[in-house]
Amino acid sequence: MNFADNNILKILISLVFIYAALSILVSIMVEWLNYLTKERAKHLKNSIDNLLGDKADEEMGKKFYDHIIINGLKSLRNRLPAYISSGMFSEALVDVIAQPSQKDKVVQGVDENQKPIKQMMVRFEEGVATMKDGEFKELLQSFIDKSGQDYAQLKTQLENWYNDYMERVSGSYKLKQRKKLLFIGFFVAIMLNVDSLHLLKVLSLDDNLKNKIVAQADKTVDAYIKDSTNIAAHKSSEVTEINHKLLSAITTTENSDIQTASAEESIKYGDLDSLIRLNNSLEINLFKIKDSMARTTVHELDSVMDLLAQLNVPIGWSITNAPVSWFCSKKESSTIIASHSPGFVRYIEERNATAGNWNWLKYLIGIAISGLSLSFGAPFWFDMLIKLVNVRRAGNVPEVKKK
Repeated sequence: MNFADNNILKILISLVFIYAALSILVSIMVEWLNYLTKERAKHLKNSIDNLLGDKADEEMGKKFYDHIIINGLKSLRNRLPAYISSGMFSEALVDVIAQPSQKDKVVQGVDENQKPIKQMMVRFEEGVATMKDGEFKELLQSFIDKSGQDYAQLKTQLENWYNDYMERVSGSYKLKQRKKLLFIGFFVAIMLNVDSLHLLKVLSLDDNLKNKIVAQADKTVDAYIKDSTNIAAHKSSEVTEINHKLLSAITTTENSDIQTASAEESIKYGDLDSLIRLNNSLEINLFKIKDSMARTTVHELDSVMDLLAQLNVPIGWSITNAPVSWFCSKKESSTIIASHSPGFVRYIEERNATAGNWNWLKYLIGIAISGLSLSFGAPFWFDMLIKLVNVRRAGNVPEVKKK
């Protein structure tokens, strides 16, 4: 079987490529909405409050966020951080616990001229000892016992505890985002008039469009794989960074006319979390990054829409196309159908002419399929696109001689 020329496989690749491009818009809009509502930061704060919550000390979460390391991650607009690394967590928590014992006590064997600050491990142990009895105190004491009085081991214990908890929390956050993705998916499908049944029919009749999309899909997959060698190592919660890689792959190919902004001109909104993750000081210019988010997001949306427009993907609203044409008294024929096959012309004319019950039903079903499909997110459709392109590249399957 020749997969390279298989018509059904080309149609599937084209349809999946369109879904992948449009789902990037959905993901960008969801992330922008989360930024406006501070949902990621709020979810992180509630999770840490629950992690550090204890009946004996209900203010532990507040003390943690008031610490200079965590408080320094706030922007000039006093927005809570959307990401806290395990290293920052352990440093801040140890310091919060050790603060009660940070008195002017000299460690034995230390010169009197030196600054009278006790070793961090000793201060942490004394800080735990001064805490009120409770489950949280018992947990910290177990970390001390397991570390064997080694401060590096103690930090490792705290970081592993934090990372394991965040793995579970990311699942609940992803579940909350599912409803939002579904809503935005239907919003994009309606606003851009994305009728999946119409797309499927057009792709089956228009070989030129289908071949152009398949060629673009090949370039996109090559760029995606080249730029995302370690993308499988990303966690599911890091959706923003993954979407940025997908956008770069789909809009940056050899023959693409779309130019992305340079690093000097704008900072991608997806870099915000990665900058915080890589930075261990308080010298991050968060204000500049967040101020560029609106401009960069609009640029990314324009990039995807320009690509779809260049490929002449049959989406969008027009008085010559259904369903708008169903309400126009004077029917006008589309100018792009003149060079197409008779079957394609006949289908377009019949679809745009009358708004019968059957046409309305197919249109609503097509919109529903598009909205549901786009809610799956860009990573899902890019993984699907890579699999389909690899199957097509397999070419002819050699025949196995029977013994």
